[in-house]
Amino acid sequence: MAAETQYTANTGVVTLSTANSNLDGTGTLGLLLTASAYGTLIKTITVKAQQTTTTQGMVRIFIYNGSSYYIVQEIEIPANTNAATTQTFEFTWNCDIKLKADWKLYASTQNSESFNVIAQGLNWTYYTSSVRPESTRFTANTGVNLLSTANSNLNGTGTLVEGLTASASSNGTRIETLTIKALSNTTSGMIRVFIDDTHNKYLFKEFDVEGVDRSGSQASFVIKNNLINFELQAGYKLQFATQNAENFALVVEANDWTYPA
Repeated sequence: MAAETQYTANTGVVTLSTANSNLDGTGTLGLLLTASAYGTLIKTITVKAQQTTTTQGMVRIFIYNGSSYYIVQEIEIPANTNAATTQTFEFTWNCDIKLKADWKLYASTQNSESFNVIAQGLNWTYYTSSVRPESTRFTANTGVNLLSTANSNLNGTGTLVEGLTASASSNGTRIETLTIKALSNTTSGMIRVFIDDTHNKYLFKEFDVEGVDRSGSQASFVIKNNLINFELQAGYKLQFATQNAENFALVVEANDWTYPA
């Protein structure tokens, strides 16, 4: 961020208590936080139980883009009996997600037990009265989609799903993290990432998928890959394919950048 960047705290809080076992964003969810005009940096998300947790379960975090929900994290909750000298369950996820303007974070709980979920966020804006010409302005560009159709091809043919497009009106898009979260049981396979230059598609990355039988106490398979500072040319896209016909939510965290006139 440039020296002219100004930050405002955006603290999201919600209490969950209604059981919801779904990974697709249906069922009861609690609104946690809404991103501001340039985007919001979500530094941490803390889950704190308000009671004894009687059985293993999950608290799930979703991104909402205005039309659909995409699971981005499952936080495993162990059975834990609180007492005068025993704390209730607590966990802090150091997520560092940059959420696109006006997009929202939601949360749900597997079991009907009470949890406070607290998001530590920072909105950013730019001081415009006196801006240096070399200053860089970033705007969050969060890519989301669902992946389900089997495609074993390595040459960019077959069914691909768009994960993110670098803004055509920017100087490029800096891709930082990629999360691929299974919505169901998985078998051994592969997720493939392609770069699309609008003329051809080029295989860029392959990620192994492990066999996992998800449940209320077993998180579904997830890929979290750090692509810090991979700059994608304006107008280019990231496309995705899955080897097996299994359901995945894609979340690509990135920032477009521009310079003041």
